[in-house]
Amino acid sequence: MSAGVSRGLRQHSGGDLWLNTDVPESVDRGAASERQLIVFTLHGDQWAVPIETVREILQYRRPTATAAATGVVQGLISLRGEVLPVADLSTRLGRDAHSGAGAQIVVLALSEGSLGLIVDHVEGVRHVPAAHISPSPVPGAEEGLGEEIAAIDDVLVLLLDPQRVLGGILRRPAAKRPAAAKKPAAAKKPAKPRARRRPPSP
Repeated sequence: MSAGVSRGLRQHSGGDLWLNTDVPESVDRGAASERQLIVFTLHGDQWAVPIETVREILQYRRPTATAAATGVVQGLISLRGEVLPVADLSTRLGRDAHSGAGAQIVVLALSEGSLGLIVDHVEGVRHVPAAHISPSPVPGAEEGLGEEIAAIDDVLVLLLDPQRVLGGILRRPAAKRPAAAKKPAAAKKPAKPRARRRPPSP
């Protein structure tokens, strides 16, 4: 990664990448003159996601529990004890499933939970002027994966909408049922004293 692109990423033990704490977790799109994007390649094309949707970036690890695979989900991985579904958008792009060779996994934070996305390679964090981001002129561009395009260094990069594309994959968290209020134990009525039988008169 170039020096300008790698800002906001740091490496930690295990070879994975975390977002630096000096990168804001959220961006006020209405007020900001630029947007921060994580740029990655997939099957040779460049894509991007908003930085606020990315938790961390992992070196590829083969998903297990493949019996849970369905649609674009390839299986599950364990991330520090957390069970994480891993998705591959290759088939949505009309390509063969990703082999995993040299790949990385972008961990996305969605409203339903977290999910890993297999990509070829993460290029890094880019600060893109808002004026360089525009709606796609083609409705439902790239199979409905995104509706915005960013011009970065004269290259057009499609912005993936993680919530729209992947949010429906995850099971929504079950609503916690309120604990049933315990009924107070009924007060025991004091036992009535037994009437003594009067001895018969002589």
